[in-house]
Amino acid sequence: MQSSLFAALTSPAASIVALAIQALGVLGLFTYGVGQAHLLYLYVRRGPRPVTPPTGTGELPFVTVQIPMYNERHVAREVMNACAALDWPRDRFELQILDDSADDTVAIIDERAEYWRGQGVAVQVVRRAHRTGYKAGALAHGTPQARGEFLAIFDADFRPYPDFLRRIMPRFADARVGFVQGRWGHLNRTWSLLTRAQAVVLDAFFVVEQEARHRAGFIIRFNGSAGVWRAAAIADAGGWHADTLSEDYDLALRAQLRGWRGDYAVDVVAPAELPVTMLDYKVQQTRWARGRGQVIRKLVFTLWHADLPPMVKAHVLFDMFNILTVPSLLLIAFSSPWVALVLLARPSAQPVGIAMAIVQLPLNIVLVPTFLWMSVRQYGRTVAGTARELAAAILPFMLLILGANVMMFLAFRAGLSGGSAVFHRTSKYNLGGASGSGASDSWRSSIYRPSEISPVTWIEGATAAFFVAVCALDISLGILFWLPFHLFLSIGFGAMFGLSLLR
Repeated sequence: MQSSLFAALTSPAASIVALAIQALGVLGLFTYGVGQAHLLYLYVRRGPRPVTPPTGTGELPFVTVQIPMYNERHVAREVMNACAALDWPRDRFELQILDDSADDTVAIIDERAEYWRGQGVAVQVVRRAHRTGYKAGALAHGTPQARGEFLAIFDADFRPYPDFLRRIMPRFADARVGFVQGRWGHLNRTWSLLTRAQAVVLDAFFVVEQEARHRAGFIIRFNGSAGVWRAAAIADAGGWHADTLSEDYDLALRAQLRGWRGDYAVDVVAPAELPVTMLDYKVQQTRWARGRGQVIRKLVFTLWHADLPPMVKAHVLFDMFNILTVPSLLLIAFSSPWVALVLLARPSAQPVGIAMAIVQLPLNIVLVPTFLWMSVRQYGRTVAGTARELAAAILPFMLLILGANVMMFLAFRAGLSGGSAVFHRTSKYNLGGASGSGASDSWRSSIYRPSEISPVTWIEGATAAFFVAVCALDISLGILFWLPFHLFLSIGFGAMFGLSLLR
């Protein structure tokens, strides 16, 4: 039976199918690598744009700071305090709380609003009868009531520094600038291996990718928080839409297609809380991946037909579709045991396998380490310090990148297929500045912590078991070339599964 199965899997026709599946995945990663290499080239070649000096105390525009909230008892007080303390003239500033809460967050918000009104801050609390449209619906409802010609937006877990507006607003001197995005920082980067891995992923985007697109004058993303919009740009682009879970990305694309320019302030950092449990991380990433699929479905043909310079169009489409690295990795992963058997049975096919491995070497050996190095050097300061930071982050980063693929693929496919979806917000616990080993465990009893084990988790467990078996097969057949890859896959999916069960 085993010999007949082996013969069937390594027959000429089956061998071609296996190599073709692997080649398709390799092509996807190679295309991603080409795009990332060009971004890296632009990042290095263009150099940072000049930073406009901070605005003085002359006639300044009116700014409304919007904070969308839904059941945020752990962080509502802190975000309101941080935003109320922003350094901007009190007669040119208001705080607008878009509160959809249904728990004691309401009382916390009201108490803070009353306190800050007493300190001379204009605070407007906007509540709706129904949470229609989730965050996008709250923003669409509150924006017409805002007095500001500029709207700064912060999610509830962000803690902007007092000089945020002073450093961001000068970038609107160009009347074509529709929004300015600040860089996300991390309040709890060193909490655990999970938060370290997330920080590397986000920093690779914010420090290198987003900055490279900005330096080249390409279309950039608004990331939903720690940014400022010109109210006229929002209105001209059609306002906030609730038909995707990525309302921020959707609006940014529509505004830039209307001729507004997105600006990026890599030097202006607003720290936020990273998810500290695997289930919270999954909630966030599922929403982001599903939203990406919805935005592709909504705007890809508009972008394709848009009158944009060829390189600008190529990179906005590349940015939109770089999530295809997820199915590409899955194709390589699940076809690799089959390909290993083919190469074992058919030595004549080995040059094809070697060629596919060589194609991936620049991505694995040059691009990924370079992006990671640039991501962590802000923490290491020196070469030795950066090396230590990279050593602490690279293993959890690799495991997270590999282990999250099933979850992200299923979410992306759901978004691409259409239909509405519930906006599940990521729980925040006010853990900024704490460390996993020394902090209080009171957050563990929070009613916000997700507890439901989704079917995706069981799929991840089955996938981990599959690659454990593949590792055993590699050892028994002496196919050691693939063993490290399969070992990382089994550990990555196993970590996603096991940490999800721990809740």
